[in-house]
Parts: sequence; C-alpha cells; structure tokens
Amino acid sequence: MSFKLLYTNTSAAQGDINVDPNLVAEAGMVGYVNDNGSGVPQVSLATSGTSGKLFGIIDENKTTAFAAGVVNELVASGQTTLAHANLVSGSFNSLSGTTVVSSYVNGTIVASVVASGASDPVSYSYYIPGKAGDDTTLASGKCTIWLQPGEFSTDIYEISNSVSESTYSVGTALYVSTTAGMQGRLTTHVAGLQVGFVTKAPTAGNPFMNFYWLGSN
Repeated sequence: MSFKLLYTNTSAAQGDINVDPNLVAEAGMVGYVNDNGSGVPQVSLATSGTSGKLFGIIDENKTTAFAAGVVNELVASGQTTLAHANLVSGSFNSLSGTTVVSSYVNGTIVASVVASGASDPVSYSYYIPGKAGDDTTLASGKCTIWLQPGEFSTDIYEISNSVSESTYSVGTALYVSTTAGMQGRLTTHVAGLQVGFVTKAPTAGNPFMNFYWLGSN
C-alpha cells in the first residue's frame, strides 16, 4: 500500500493526464498512456510488458481496498491459518511448495512441511482490514505518473505460485505482470519488455523492494 520516490533525473512527475475511469490501481503499479477514443490521452493500468506503449509508474490511488505484502512468514507443519486473511487472489508462494491455500478469503491453508519440526517460508499479499480505499484522482480527474527514469520503492509487486519473494534479488530484471490478479504490478517473471531492475531486495523485516525504473519505452 506504499510507494516512495527515492530519486529521479527530473523534478516532478507528469500530473496533467486524464485518468481512465475504469482504472483500479495503487501507487507503485505500472500504467501506460493511451488514447481515450476521442484523441485525449489517459492513464490506464498496464496489463503486459509489451513494447509500443508509453509506460510509467502510477503515483495515485484509485482503489476500494489497500493491499500489503508479507515476506517469508514461517508456517509449521499442520498449521491451518495464516497471520492474515483476505489474500489477494493468486498472490501466494510457498518456498518449499508444501503449503497451499484452501481459502484466500479466510486465509486458511493446508501445511505439510516434509521435515519434522521444520517450517515453510510463505509470501503473499492481503487486503488491509478496516482501511478503506481511496481515490486521489477524484477531484481532478487526472493521474500523476512517473515517465522518466529513477529509483523508487514499493511493497506492491507480484507474489504468486510462479514468482516468490526470493526472486527479487539485487540486479534482477523487472517486467510488468501478466498473471491474473497481479496485472500492473512489477514482476521478475519474464513478460514482454523489461522495465527496470531490483536495487534492494525485500525481506521478512522490510517487505519494500527498491527498484530502478528505466523510463518510458
């Protein structure tokens, strides 16, 4: 649910582009500038990393619920619930592959860690309870977006069956996710055009990932 600018080569983001009325995104997701059908530019959520689009990092919230990331929560054999419920659909990774989600809504799991007394690190995203979403574009109808190169930090990135927290190591290439439920998030899963690099890996103590954005392609 958080996004930070670390530095950029210019002083400010582009902030006078119309927002797609169908946009659902949190700050730190990837958007692109397209035609609204009437010759007017608008910011929409990026759903793939293909070339030929004016990509940027969205610096607005337009969502009904905020998500947060959990990195390497330790799950014991026989454990039935995670620390959080209301998981973002599809956003779960078991490092050993021995833990599966039985209900994303309830945060219930089936854990069968192979070694006796061992634990399985799992990572996932969940919707924060009791915290309503926000639409920072509501008054202006505009969307702020970083099109230029720079370094940023976010806890909104893909965690899924195919992408684990451990893949976000320093220097790893970043793309735009094509995974269902993860669209618009940065990912290490190769998908179309590369858009950045990891500059600081997320950890259990600090789930934020720092990344260098290559700028619009």
